[in-house]
Amino acid sequence: MKKLFGIVPIAALMLAGAAQTTLAQTQTDEVLVLNIQLNAVSQGPTTTNRAGVVSTSVQVRRITSADIIKVLGAATGNSFSTKAQLVLLTPTNDLDTWTVQIRDGNNQLDVSGFIAHQPGALEVGSSTFNPRTGNASGADYGVDSFTLQDQGGFPSLTEHFSVSGLTITSTRGVVRRGQVVGQVDRVDAQVSGTGDNNGGAVVIQGSVHAVGNSTEVITVGGDGGPNV
Repeated sequence: MKKLFGIVPIAALMLAGAAQTTLAQTQTDEVLVLNIQLNAVSQGPTTTNRAGVVSTSVQVRRITSADIIKVLGAATGNSFSTKAQLVLLTPTNDLDTWTVQIRDGNNQLDVSGFIAHQPGALEVGSSTFNPRTGNASGADYGVDSFTLQDQGGFPSLTEHFSVSGLTITSTRGVVRRGQVVGQVDRVDAQVSGTGDNNGGAVVIQGSVHAVGNSTEVITVGGDGGPNV
């Protein structure tokens, strides 16, 4: 599991009460905009021209973050504007722990159950540290997988995919006046795999990117659920 330098520290555990055993924790999450750009190739029709030449074709279409938002909106009974974004929240000290949301203005919908991320079993990495400023940076390389899947309690999606490929997860500090004041995280993956659209099989190739330069502090309650 990727655990790059935690430039922005996680706050300490706080007891909810002397008579309670439930723990609450504040957590600093990096906010990244998730950009998915895939090409889906499906089987096309077979035709015969006047000369008797038989041709079989394929069809290529794009799957973007906007398309995924529409698919998830239909499954969850929500209607989103064209300004809606897929947003990835990940703890600043553990970039493999994903919470995925659709954000449309002030509206937020957790869709983590539909969009799954699995880190690769083998990873290699690089890192640097500047003791003068305290700035740390690093990059991990692995073969990660990304899945758009059904979630229990909701209608089946009209689109599914399971893709994987070389994934670079990186982080660097933002230094101002000789001090680290923030953190920028990135996920860059070149992926391929398979899926389906309305039951029709597709072969998929493309990219998954996420870039962020802002943070949010959330409270994780005793039940383990985040309260943003």
